[in-house]
Amino acid sequence: MKVLQYLLLSICLFIYAKSSSAQTKYDVHLVAAKRTGIPPIKNQSHLTSLVSKKKLVIIFPKTGYTIAKLTHSKPYLTAKGYKVLKEIGSNFYKKSGKKTFTVTSVTRTIYDQKRLARVNSNAVTTKLSSHNYGCSFDISYIRFNRRKAPNAKLEKTLQSVLTQLQKQGKLYFIKEYREKCFHITVR
Repeated sequence: MKVLQYLLLSICLFIYAKSSSAQTKYDVHLVAAKRTGIPPIKNQSHLTSLVSKKKLVIIFPKTGYTIAKLTHSKPYLTAKGYKVLKEIGSNFYKKSGKKTFTVTSVTRTIYDQKRLARVNSNAVTTKLSSHNYGCSFDISYIRFNRRKAPNAKLEKTLQSVLTQLQKQGKLYFIKEYREKCFHITVR
């Protein structure tokens, strides 16, 4: 059974790495999100229920990152998702010389997703988003140290941290160009 799982994961990674289509890459994120065991989060009461059952935990700024004012998402992740976010922050902080990045989006209810689609063309409305499962978040690659200003060196450092964790099998990430963020899904 483990050999079959490893083979399927290897095939997904190969497709993910070789694909030129952002949608195909995003589909890998959705498959990983569906494996969390959490159903798509419908609305605020559903989210509250998942928090009370300890399926989701609230996230706070920690070493290496801040959290932007969230207008279309909620500051909750799976425990594993939060652990990986803290690892990204810690690794980035060390590699960048004590700098911080900004998390710009976290868990979305289906209701939040529909609202976001009105103002963000990257937001999907025809199907579910990996953000709906509590295991995805976005990190801006133009917001460092609480300032919005591109910084190629810090962007490259952040991308190297994400690449390393992706190679370790902890996450998938996509660089989104319209919203200037890395979309990350914890595996």
